[in-house]
Amino acid sequence: MLGQVRALFLLFCLLWSLIGVFGVKEGAGAGFRAATVAAIVVVELCLCWGYRRGRYPRALWLVEAPCVYVVAAASDFGVTVGLLYVWINCRALYGGRLDQLIGASCVTAIMGCGVAFNGVAVSSAVPLTVTALIGLVINHTLALGIAARDRAALREQVVATAGAGFAAATDRRDAARVAAEAVVALDRRINAAVLATIASGDLRPIGHAGDARPGVAGRAVNLAASGPAHASALRPGGYARITGAEAASFAEQLGLPPACRVDLVPLAADGRVFGLLVVSYDRRPQDDLSASLSTLADEAALTLDQLLTRSRLNVVVEHSHDALLLCGEQGTIRFANPAAARLLGVPRESLIGRDLRSLIHPDDLAEVLAPDQKGAQIRRLRGPDPRSWIEFEVLVAYVTEHDGSRSLIFNARDISERQRLELELRHAQRLESVGRLAAGIAHEVNTPMQFIGDNVRFLDESLADLLAVVAEVRRSLGDDTDLARRMVELDVDFLLEEAPTAIRETLEGVDRVATIVQAMKAFGHRGSDAKSPADLNDAIRNALIVAANEIRTVADVRTDLAELPLVMCHVGDINQVVLNLLVNAAHAIEAADAGRGEIRVSTRLDGREVVIDVADTGTGVPPEIADKLFDPFFTTKTVGKGTGQGLSLIRNLVVDRHHGSIGFTSEPGAGTVFTVRLPVDPRTALVSTAAQAEVPA
Repeated sequence: MLGQVRALFLLFCLLWSLIGVFGVKEGAGAGFRAATVAAIVVVELCLCWGYRRGRYPRALWLVEAPCVYVVAAASDFGVTVGLLYVWINCRALYGGRLDQLIGASCVTAIMGCGVAFNGVAVSSAVPLTVTALIGLVINHTLALGIAARDRAALREQVVATAGAGFAAATDRRDAARVAAEAVVALDRRINAAVLATIASGDLRPIGHAGDARPGVAGRAVNLAASGPAHASALRPGGYARITGAEAASFAEQLGLPPACRVDLVPLAADGRVFGLLVVSYDRRPQDDLSASLSTLADEAALTLDQLLTRSRLNVVVEHSHDALLLCGEQGTIRFANPAAARLLGVPRESLIGRDLRSLIHPDDLAEVLAPDQKGAQIRRLRGPDPRSWIEFEVLVAYVTEHDGSRSLIFNARDISERQRLELELRHAQRLESVGRLAAGIAHEVNTPMQFIGDNVRFLDESLADLLAVVAEVRRSLGDDTDLARRMVELDVDFLLEEAPTAIRETLEGVDRVATIVQAMKAFGHRGSDAKSPADLNDAIRNALIVAANEIRTVADVRTDLAELPLVMCHVGDINQVVLNLLVNAAHAIEAADAGRGEIRVSTRLDGREVVIDVADTGTGVPPEIADKLFDPFFTTKTVGKGTGQGLSLIRNLVVDRHHGSIGFTSEPGAGTVFTVRLPVDPRTALVSTAAQAEVPA
C-alpha cells in the first residue's frame, strides 16, 4: 500500500516539474531558465533514486532543498512553488522523525529565502510555510500508519508462506531452513536467524539464513557458559531478549554477524523444549515481532517433531522383520516394506498396485480379511515359489485415514524360526523323556544288581572256604580209591578250577553293569536350572560309556584328558554335546567305509577357557557345505539316520546357553576335528581329573 502512495506522489512531482519549466517568470534570461531546468532534473533524479532504493540518505536534503528553492524562485514563489508542496509531501513518506525535522527546517529555510531575496510578503510566507509543515506531518503520519499495516501484512504473508514450506519439508534441515528464511524476511533489521537443537546442554544449529558466518552448522554453544539471560527461553511459551555486549558475545559464539540484540524463542513439543530459534538484529526493529516469531517457532517445532516422528516410524517400518503392507479398502497394495518383498519373494516395486488377495490362499481369504479379527492367525501366503504356500502369522487391521477413506494394514510374521524352535523343543523333550526313562531304568536295574553283586561276592568267599574243605578232605582220606573214583566222576577238579574264574568274570560283569548304570543315571539326570561346578572329564567318560554301542563296531577310542578346573555349566547340556559329537564321529567313520577308524577325545586348559577336541578319521566335511553345517535340519545322512538337529542343538547349547564357542577343522577324506570352548569361572580351583577313559567292550 505504501509503495503505491509513494509512486503516486512521485508521479505528481514529475508532473509539477513540467509546470515548473513553463512557469518561469517572463523576462528571465536563458541562463536562469537553464538553471531552473537543471534544478528540476536534479530533484527528479534524487527522488527517483530514493524511490528505487526505498530510502533516502540524509545528505540528499542538502542537494534537493537548494534546487527546490531555485525552482520556486523562478516564478517569484508563484506558480512553481507548488513543487515545494509536492516534494515535501513525497519526502514525508520516507525516513524517521529526524528526517522530518530536517525536512521542516528546509521548508522554513526556503520560505525564509523567499522573504529575504524574492520579495515574498511575510503575511504570505507564513501561511505557505504552515501549510507545507501540516502536509509534512499529515503525510508522515499517514506513511507510518500505512507502513505499519504493510509490515503486518508482510508478516502474515511470511508466516503463511512458511506454513506452506513446512508442509512441503521432507526432512528436519529443510524445515529449519524454511523457518530461518521466513524469520529473516520478517524485518530488514534482522540480519541472521538460526534454528538449533539442544543436546547435552549444547546449542547445535541445524539451519540458518541471513548473514550467518560459514561453519555455523558445525558449532556448539554451551548454554550454561553463555550466561543466565537465555533461561526464560528454556520453558514452553517462554521468550528471552539479550541486548548490548551480552548479545554481541552470544552472536559471536554462534557465528552470527555483529548484533545489538538477540531474541531467543523456544522450540517445544509435548511440553518439552528441544531447541531454540535465535534471531539476530543489527538495528532495533520498528515493530514488536515476538508474536510472529513465536508463531513461526511453534510451527517449526511442530514440523520438526512430526518429521522426527515420521523418521523414527520409517526406521521401524523399514527395518521391521515383519512384512507390512498398506492397502486400500479394495485390497490394492499402496505401500510395502523391504521385509514384505523379502518374505514374499517379490520385488518391492512389483507389490505396489497388486491385489492383496492374490497373495492369500483361497481357503484362508475370508478369515484373513474378516473385519472382526480378535488377534493374529496362522494363515498361508504365497511364497517365493509361486507354486507353494508358506504359513505366516497374519494380523489385519482396518483404519480410517484423515480424508475419511478406509485402509487396511496387513502384518505378516515369518514363523519358520518359531516352528523350528518348537520342533527342537519337542525333540529335546523327547530326549529328556528318554533320559528320564533311562535314569529310571538304571535305578531299577541298580538295586537287583547290587543284590547279585553281593551274592556273587558271598559265593566267591564261600568257594574259597569250600576249596579249603575239599583239600582237607583229600588229605584226611588218603588213598581212598572209591572216593577218588567218585570225585573223578563228579569232575570235581574241573569245578574247583573253573568256578573261581566264573565267579571272577561274573563280578567283572557286575562291575561293568554298575558302571554303565551309574553313567546312565548321571547322563539322564536333568539337574537344576542354575549352573553348577562340574568335572568335564567325568562328563566325557559318561558320554563314552553311553555311546559305546555306536562306537565299538567302527572305531577305537583314544583319550587324553588333562587336569582341568571345574566349569560352571549345565552338566546335562555338556553330556548331550559330547554324546552328539561322539555319535557323529562314529557315523562319519562308518560312512568312510575304510575299515576300523579312530576317535580321539582330548581336553586342555587354554587361558581362561576349557577346550574339548573330538577328532575322527571319517569322511571329513566338503568345503561347499562347511558354512551350512550348524544350520537347523541340515544333514548329509541318509533318511532315517539323522534329523539335521544334532549340530544345531550343540551350537545352541554351547554358544547360547554357555556363552562358549564351537568350530571345526576338516580335511575331506581324512577326518574332522570339532573344538568346543567353554569359559572357566576364575573362582574354581584346579581339580586333577586326568585319566584315560576306556570304551566298554
